[in-house]
Amino acid sequence: MNIKKILSLGVSILLLLLTFPTQNVKANTYTILDRKEFTQNLSKGVVHKNIIYFTTEGWINVNVLKVDLTDKYTDVSVIFNPSGIKNRMSVRDMANTYGAVASVNGNFFDTTTGFVIGATVKDGRLITDPSNIGKLATFSIDANGIPSIEYWSKSMSVTLPNGTKLPLAAINKISSTFEYLVMYTRDWFSTSPGANENVPQLVEVVVDGNDRVLEVRQGQPPVEIPQDGYVLAGAGYVGQNLLTLKPGDVIQKDIMTNPPFENLKMAVSGGTILVKDGKIAPFTHEIKGYTARSAIGYTQDKKYLIIATVDGSSTRGMTQQEMANLMISLGAYDALNLDGGGSTQMAVRPLGDTEAKLANHPPEGYERKVANGIGIFNTAPQGNLYALKLEASDTNVFKGLHRTITVKGYDENYNPVTINPEEVLFSVNGITGIFIGNTFMPTSVGEGVITARVGNAIGTIKITSLDKPVDIRFNPSNIVIDKNKSIPITVTAKNIKGYRALIEPQDITWEVYNNVGNIDKSGVFVSSNLDVTGALVANVLGEKAILPVKVGQGSEFDTSLLPHVTEFTQIDPYNKEVIVKNTYDSFKFMVFGDTKYNTLLKLHISLKAADIANAEYPLAIFLGDVNEKVLKNLKVKYITTGDKYTMYNYNNSTFIVLNNRSGSLLNPDKNQWSWFKEQLNNVKGDNLFIILPKPVWGSDGFKDVKEATLFEETLKEFKKNTSKNVWIIYNSKSKFYTTLNDEIRYITTYGTDVEGNTNDIYNDFGFISIMVNGKEVNYQFKNLINK
Repeated sequence: MNIKKILSLGVSILLLLLTFPTQNVKANTYTILDRKEFTQNLSKGVVHKNIIYFTTEGWINVNVLKVDLTDKYTDVSVIFNPSGIKNRMSVRDMANTYGAVASVNGNFFDTTTGFVIGATVKDGRLITDPSNIGKLATFSIDANGIPSIEYWSKSMSVTLPNGTKLPLAAINKISSTFEYLVMYTRDWFSTSPGANENVPQLVEVVVDGNDRVLEVRQGQPPVEIPQDGYVLAGAGYVGQNLLTLKPGDVIQKDIMTNPPFENLKMAVSGGTILVKDGKIAPFTHEIKGYTARSAIGYTQDKKYLIIATVDGSSTRGMTQQEMANLMISLGAYDALNLDGGGSTQMAVRPLGDTEAKLANHPPEGYERKVANGIGIFNTAPQGNLYALKLEASDTNVFKGLHRTITVKGYDENYNPVTINPEEVLFSVNGITGIFIGNTFMPTSVGEGVITARVGNAIGTIKITSLDKPVDIRFNPSNIVIDKNKSIPITVTAKNIKGYRALIEPQDITWEVYNNVGNIDKSGVFVSSNLDVTGALVANVLGEKAILPVKVGQGSEFDTSLLPHVTEFTQIDPYNKEVIVKNTYDSFKFMVFGDTKYNTLLKLHISLKAADIANAEYPLAIFLGDVNEKVLKNLKVKYITTGDKYTMYNYNNSTFIVLNNRSGSLLNPDKNQWSWFKEQLNNVKGDNLFIILPKPVWGSDGFKDVKEATLFEETLKEFKKNTSKNVWIIYNSKSKFYTTLNDEIRYITTYGTDVEGNTNDIYNDFGFISIMVNGKEVNYQFKNLINK
């Protein structure tokens, strides 16, 4: 996030560019509906935590580093491009260049010039000076490892041999006019800025480490900066004074900061102090709005650093006030607002890995190159292999198929250790299976634990072996592609209960229809050089699925040439007519979709549905919009999906009606999610039926896939804890469809609100008959006219 694009180093000009109003304290405006945490140790002194909040105002994604400053092998330092702070670099690249276990962005800067705004200190060396533009605070750690956050002041000047005292405006910061004196060291770059079209008569004085003038230059290209020396640059009045110098002159430089930079191990500046003495501080600088943010703080005993980032753009972000509240909640006693927005980046090196990875999601969709960062280092000496870490692309796998296991190693101080794959010994408990190298193929069904061993070091990973796949899915679900292009294809499959597993490319046999292209061993499809339409057919353990493909302009294609694919409903054991006894735990109910109509035929169809309900079902459910004529004709109990959300108990089952018409449970009522979760604690009987006017998944479903996922996961957790059946019944554009996701049943039909030609009343319209016998629930789709 840029404070401003600063084109001059003049103090008076800089002060005009920014204002720093005091922020009034306000409470957070959202309510947390769900919270998930994922924690990993990066080293003995560094813990990374990812916290995901689902709130009444959307998602908030937080990444946190907790750094133990008392750990002897944990170090904190400023990091920037090794070529000099002139050149920016992404936080992840900086972390990997310096070998950090974690890093976060630091100072504000100007994205055009690279101008670093504020102080930077590394090992007692002032790399950039404190800012003149109002009260921007600085975080530092002294030589004893004690952190602090303060508003700095500075006094900087250069005295020439003739007694002329020139104020030193900045160190290692670019200027457009050089009206004021600037100093450049090797921390800036190997060479000075040099004269340019804006300042053609720039004067540069090359000075060695003893403050002795080596060369005086005017209007010349960049010059190499001495290793222990510096270059003074200025124009106008400043340049005229610099021209009085000659080689051999000794100048006097006076550079002081409060606190003294010489006593500091590191320092970076930010914006306002967010938290002081455990309370929200008066803000001296405000970045408004809901945006991505970064902050650093420490605990009251000053033993732990707390570093946090909050994502923006694709998630809600936070206000500055909320960021302060967050830092307090994370344990910060004092905290500082760092650069944010598009600059917000946190990189972490997971245990056993040799390279850091980006932990957050940059709001601009790419990793911005920033001025500097704060690096966290594990300085422990490299040791022997201590333990193993096992990873897999999916911990579910089908019996008879393969799952590749990645093995990583680390020493007792959490340094990564390279593993020789040939030395790894695998075993499995709980299920049986075969290992071929680092690939596991289960030969029985169930839950197991894979153990890998190298010498005395071991690691484990849980694995679940599923029975036969019956439903194969592709991502993408269909391919429309230009000629001679490539696209990766991911294949997953479900078993009869809806449990899913990723299928590795080695377990898929592909057939190509109509010469649309080919697919390689890694699962990448390469299209042909023809305008053609056809398909790819995947065969997994004898189960087939068809992936439609259109290349270029496409062509005519006879789909009858494709193999027959078994529909899930043909093998679903619950798709059958069963007898009910019309008792408390043995009954049936009818499900029909929308009853909106624009023709007399559709009105007749909807009234026919009401007649069937009256004659054969004690309970009817009408999805979507229901017309008044149908409601007046109903003589039995019924449930409809209006704009309200409510709960009904009927015999041994509970029906929860929700409103997702807007594509979310948060609109128009933010209380609906909380209410829904509360009702799950009050479900009676054996079965829970969720009734929705629109789908959960797909283009007509929840607009936010993450909310849809949370909705499903909430119901999975409910089922796991209660062992009750969970069915999601919804209105859609499908005549009939059903599937299972981890034993959560989705089932749908439409009513009379159907697009296109619907004159075939014998085949176009139908309803779902659901039969309940205790904890066994069956279904059948029936034609409305010809049952």
